[in-house]
Amino acid sequence: MSEKPERQRIVEEAIEWMVRLQSGDFSAAEGDALERWKALSSEHAEVFRQLLGSLAPLQDSPWRGQPSATVLRALEQPSSRRRFVGGALGLFVLLAGGAGLERWVQAGMGLPGELATGTGERRDWLLADGSRLRLNARSKARPLLDGAQRRLELRRGAMRLEVKEDPRGAFALDCAAGRVDCASGSLLLAEERGAIRLVTLCGSARLTTGEGRQLAVAARRSLLFDAGGLLEQGPMQAGEDAWASGWLEVHDRSLAWVAEAFRPYLPGILQLDAEIAGNRVSGLFPLDDMHTSLDMLGRSLPIRVLRYSDYWISLRPA
Repeated sequence: MSEKPERQRIVEEAIEWMVRLQSGDFSAAEGDALERWKALSSEHAEVFRQLLGSLAPLQDSPWRGQPSATVLRALEQPSSRRRFVGGALGLFVLLAGGAGLERWVQAGMGLPGELATGTGERRDWLLADGSRLRLNARSKARPLLDGAQRRLELRRGAMRLEVKEDPRGAFALDCAAGRVDCASGSLLLAEERGAIRLVTLCGSARLTTGEGRQLAVAARRSLLFDAGGLLEQGPMQAGEDAWASGWLEVHDRSLAWVAEAFRPYLPGILQLDAEIAGNRVSGLFPLDDMHTSLDMLGRSLPIRVLRYSDYWISLRPA
């Protein structure tokens, strides 16, 4: 068999394993079978590792949490499977192998003109107007600053912006759910549960939702909104921007919320059993030491932290 068909076969099999991992109904027996598959050759193990790393954004996929049989049936359709496998193979061809793929993933996969961070990476930028931007791990933003305007679009993840006052007027922050205008001060904008979290750390802002409603937001307020409008609002909570300093400060949040906050700092899949997703969590977790943070969860909650590899961790009932 030629090298290319063999490589394609291994990638396709790795994709099927990844889909099963995403499904939430992956059994211990399947875990053993996966380890046997990876042990077939060094190439099997390497392709699996690279594919999980490169497709980490599938944490947000609409397939996530679907039964594996459902997803695999969809992939068995020629058009769906061709698009999925072709895209994965294209990454390998375009980036000339594993080393290039790894560098691209860790660099955050930003497009030209984007500011981006990779897994486990926080980064600062001094913008052309003097404002300061910090992106959380696995985040993307696109700035547009010229003689007439100051704009920044949050495309993924979370950001903290210190806005410098400027004669051009307010700094406009665009996101999927609307726009935030801030003349000066500091604020946080982050994706959360399919919506957007706005926290005015210092100074006021004006929120325009996707439906066109405008709302003046005083300093030290925390709002959750989506394209349909405002979902919740209240005083800023302690530690809402703690990620900017490398910590996750949690006050009576669900385990599902904590898992979502952990995922940008993990290179592969973090599975969460639905039975324990609602467990309440409080604590201070180091984002730059996920091993310790996961151990802290395991010690403080009636759960098991199962580490099958660096790229596959599962949280299950004790």
